[in-house]
Amino acid sequence: MATLGELIFVAEGAIGPVTKFIASQDIGLFTAFSVFVDYYLYLILPLSIVLFYKQLGRKRIASLVLSLLFLFFLVTYTKLLFHESRPCNEYLKVSCPADYAFPSGHTAVAFAFAFFALGTAAFPFYYTSAFFVALSRIYLGVHSLNDVVGGVVVGIFSYFISEKVVEAWLRYAGD
Repeated sequence: MATLGELIFVAEGAIGPVTKFIASQDIGLFTAFSVFVDYYLYLILPLSIVLFYKQLGRKRIASLVLSLLFLFFLVTYTKLLFHESRPCNEYLKVSCPADYAFPSGHTAVAFAFAFFALGTAAFPFYYTSAFFVALSRIYLGVHSLNDVVGGVVVGIFSYFISEKVVEAWLRYAGD
């Protein structure tokens, strides 16, 4: 019997059974949604803040902006550090990106948004969005489950650190 670690976390270049199962599905509507998210995620999520601005407040938004800047560097350099190749294989539904896979940048951004909305009425929207973004990255065949889990951790970590930095800055500034 395989352990949970063997089922989920696999060696580089191999894909686990969970990743293989998700990527092997062919659901037309979800494919369209996934391709749309692949291209427009970085536009949709920031624009959605307009809907929830009054509920979220300036401190949270400042934390999110700092988190997104931090994520840009963190994801880029983590990919360069790990050199994890993408699982692009027979299940690929879009062109294979040229950069490394670990961690998933789309998933990291989506979960930074979800964590940013924690405790507000906007949370269900952002959490559901983050879940489907993570699932779509595997479904499209451009990430493995390892990459997506890494993106979740990096996204939440980035927002948490950014929130602490903004809080400290506001205390220092006397706000």
